[in-house]
Amino acid sequence: MTAQLSSRQTDALTNTLAALGSEDFGPRLLDFLRAAVEFDSAVIMAYPEDSTLLVLTNELSAGDRALFDGAYPNGLYLLSPLYLQARSGQRGCYHIDEIAPEGFTDSEFYELYYSSNGSIDQLAYFCESAKGTPLVISMERTEGLPVFSPEERQQLVSLSPLVSELVRQQRWHIGDMEPAAALDMHAHMEHVLDLFGSSTLTPREREVVRLILKGYPSKSVARELDISTQTEQVHRKNIYQKLGISSHSELFTLFFEAIAQPAGSTDPLLTLRA
Repeated sequence: MTAQLSSRQTDALTNTLAALGSEDFGPRLLDFLRAAVEFDSAVIMAYPEDSTLLVLTNELSAGDRALFDGAYPNGLYLLSPLYLQARSGQRGCYHIDEIAPEGFTDSEFYELYYSSNGSIDQLAYFCESAKGTPLVISMERTEGLPVFSPEERQQLVSLSPLVSELVRQQRWHIGDMEPAAALDMHAHMEHVLDLFGSSTLTPREREVVRLILKGYPSKSVARELDISTQTEQVHRKNIYQKLGISSHSELFTLFFEAIAQPAGSTDPLLTLRA
């Protein structure tokens, strides 16, 4: 059941409804959510089937913008818990802890993106446009605010039906990509993941790489594959040696370069090294 709105929320909702059909809708929707629970960094994104990430409204903090304007839209988003949750079809409001792998804060992905942008907590709505395109409304708190309290989290969850309907009613500018740019990025990413390192790595090492890239920390990789953490570390050492890299950031960079290659039936690293 949707929570009863305060006078401030009611005013903000009125402004949001008035902005339906305009470019002001995204910012007004975020104003409405801030009237319920404070946050200081936010973005509304869409994941069309036939194109890359579309940023619909960007109100990210300064710390977020540096990476978001670089690595994130260039491939990192394909591995993020937000994207994977949106693609799973589950809808509603979720805390990052509910959708990320266990131990996510200890993972390479977290270190690469979250720990360097000042974010300390995150909630997100997973919705769809009227045409079924997955949309995410990400709300973060940086070091200037405390983490979301259980009451604040529940307040945002209670607004899920209303937020989902507002998002569905908005006429988003999605699907305006040039036909030549059309590509199912999720299918492409999975294809690259399946082939990545296949000319060099063993099947088990490739399983380790897949989990690392999807945000699993070392202990969770070991648990998922039913191996010891020591064995996982040996696999990781061998992976780095075979790929000619020395850090997890280089592994992510190499994977992004592989994603940028045209789709093929062989290891994309062969093309990169040609």
